[in-house]
Amino acid sequence: MSGLDAEVLVVGAGPAGSALAASLARAGRSVLLLEAQRHPRPKACAEYASPRILEELRRLHLDDRLWQPDARRLRGMRVIRGGDAVQVEYRDRAGRARNAWGLDRERFDATLAAHAAACGADLRERTRFVEVAWSDGRVSGAWVHGPDGRRRRLRSTWVVGADGARSRVARAVGVERPVVLPRRLGLLARVAGATGLEDSGEMHVGAGFYVGLAPLRDGLVNVGMALPLVSDRADAASRFEAAIRALPAVAARLDGAERVTPIRGAAPIGHRVSRAAGPGWMLIGDAAGFVDPFTGEGIHRALRSARTAADALLADDGAAERRYLRARRGAFGAKSTLSWTIQAMLAAGPLMGYALRRLDARPRLAHILGDALGDCRPATDALSPAYLAALLRP
Repeated sequence: MSGLDAEVLVVGAGPAGSALAASLARAGRSVLLLEAQRHPRPKACAEYASPRILEELRRLHLDDRLWQPDARRLRGMRVIRGGDAVQVEYRDRAGRARNAWGLDRERFDATLAAHAAACGADLRERTRFVEVAWSDGRVSGAWVHGPDGRRRRLRSTWVVGADGARSRVARAVGVERPVVLPRRLGLLARVAGATGLEDSGEMHVGAGFYVGLAPLRDGLVNVGMALPLVSDRADAASRFEAAIRALPAVAARLDGAERVTPIRGAAPIGHRVSRAAGPGWMLIGDAAGFVDPFTGEGIHRALRSARTAADALLADDGAAERRYLRARRGAFGAKSTLSWTIQAMLAAGPLMGYALRRLDARPRLAHILGDALGDCRPATDALSPAYLAALLRP
């Protein structure tokens, strides 16, 4: 490793970056894990995670006792549109119930980053990625600003962008693409004192927007919403409160509740890239592209993509880039199609209402969809012509 600061430079110590750093470090690889802020730091996230994060975290040898005290077990998510509703729960193919998780992202991310460091990764906080460094047409490291504000070059064999939906790494390697559809504004805040949310979250669908309620530890609830991206000059707080008032069931849940965090947001929600890997670089987690948080898959997808990248980088066969891209297609192709199908239903409000009524009347179909959304069964089970016909027929 002569002349290198590390074999792998990971930009971003969120779930994807910390998971990859932990896996590589446990395998004896030299890893630099960069984080622009210092943990714990706020994170704009719906804070709802699908059941399969449990297996991914155990694969990382992260003790359940280190993260579960900061999480809340949830039975599932109730999807509501006007008078139509269905309870989405999760079971594996053997019929065993699986719970989702309400996660405090500040604590969760800090725990994962500390675990990566305990596994042997060199965690450097308050170190900001500036641009990639190139040598002979291949990424060979990065320029960064450290805590002292000085610019320096770090040399590595691979640079992995795990820096989220506004990925500087994706932009630096020229693969970031504009988000055309759906174009939405995301706003999130935590509240205390919400009522009627015990062991399940809720997703309330309005006309062209939706509001999610995810119970967290200590009686807090994450209120997240995806709103039309418009050019009016209304401030975030005004739009946040207006969306709540527009959905009577949400307003009832939050009547008397107190907002305990600032409203955070992003626009547009989503991230698009033309490619997730190239010579000397990879993108994982949200940096590699995502559609929308409606299905609550972001944290599991981050951990799963980190495992896919780790497998490719540890193969030592000189084909890490090709191996990673192929594995990503296998891991996420069908689930992405399912996510886009749900986005289409959201755009066609009456169709969403029709589907919710059918799912409520046909519990077996609701279970299949819930299990697919929770990654407890293949997404293809909810995309087959037989399933769709059974769902949509009168």
